[in-house]
Amino acid sequence: MNIIISYLDTMFSAYPETPRLLEAKAELQGMMEDAYTSLLAEGRSENEAVGQVIRDFGNLAEVAPELGITTELNPIAAPALAAPMSAASAPAAAPEPPRHPPVTMSEAREYADARQRIRYRVALAVALFVVSPVALVVLPTAARAGVAGVTDGVASLIGIVTLFAFVAAGVLTLVSTTHELAAFARITEGRFTPDPVVSAWATELRQQHERTRTRALQVSVLLWILSPVPVIAFSFLDGLPNENLWIVCGVAAMLAFVATGLFVLLPNAWAYSVAERLTGAEAAQEAAKAEEHGIVGVIASFYWPLLTAIYLGWSFIGNAWDQSWILWPVGAVLFGAIAAGAGALDTYRKNQRR
Repeated sequence: MNIIISYLDTMFSAYPETPRLLEAKAELQGMMEDAYTSLLAEGRSENEAVGQVIRDFGNLAEVAPELGITTELNPIAAPALAAPMSAASAPAAAPEPPRHPPVTMSEAREYADARQRIRYRVALAVALFVVSPVALVVLPTAARAGVAGVTDGVASLIGIVTLFAFVAAGVLTLVSTTHELAAFARITEGRFTPDPVVSAWATELRQQHERTRTRALQVSVLLWILSPVPVIAFSFLDGLPNENLWIVCGVAAMLAFVATGLFVLLPNAWAYSVAERLTGAEAAQEAAKAEEHGIVGVIASFYWPLLTAIYLGWSFIGNAWDQSWILWPVGAVLFGAIAAGAGALDTYRKNQRR
């Protein structure tokens, strides 16, 4: 029933909330509720009942005479959701531009299930990218302090191997999720026409999980705000044995805080992402365009934390605040080159698909 109410709100959203329209909206809601209850009593499933009610009452232009609001609707062009729901009710008109097939309820449910299944893998991959430089940051300093049991060179080698191993594991994890979503390419790329029933269902799905997402976002933001605290705290604790090692451990803790925040938030945002995709082709197309540079997003997820870790480590350990600032302009130029290369690669792939 919530899906029907959400759809009803969408139908009237393009019109002013005049007393007459509010009265008509309440009257139409009563008609839809009665029809929905009657269909359930006949043995229809909830999805079938919702679809039938929207097909029968979802065209505001058709029910306007019965509700007595034809005059109120005339000054405003009927909204997109008021388009006829079937070929039989569609008036003869000029040919419209070709449209993509609408997404079906079955496709929407399967897509949502797939996103729910892969949510932890995506979060794990991103977390691996963020913590990948930890060994490279900590082990060489620990070796110089004599607590690692290996030489500085061996410690650096172990750190580099660990970094690449973590990045490789993250990439392989993302590849597995991409393979699982391959069957829903037209949804992820926005090549579909929005269906009012599916849009209402997706909105309801998002509302059901919104509280969980909000809590996860609160926890994640708190972790991200607190992430620099270990570095700052250890840098002000004078007299500690192996002071530089403690500061580097603070940098590692900062990356762990950031990774934990991402691992908390990403798995709980799947319903929101699904709803954003399914509620409109335009929004999905914009999201698809944003994801054309997905490689850049993956690199950025660990590039900037790594650059920050190097900056803080160099600054605190070497007391080089007057020199370490050079990392930022150099890092920005390097990242711009990476982004440009990834953009060129995406353009090439798109042209190859054509």
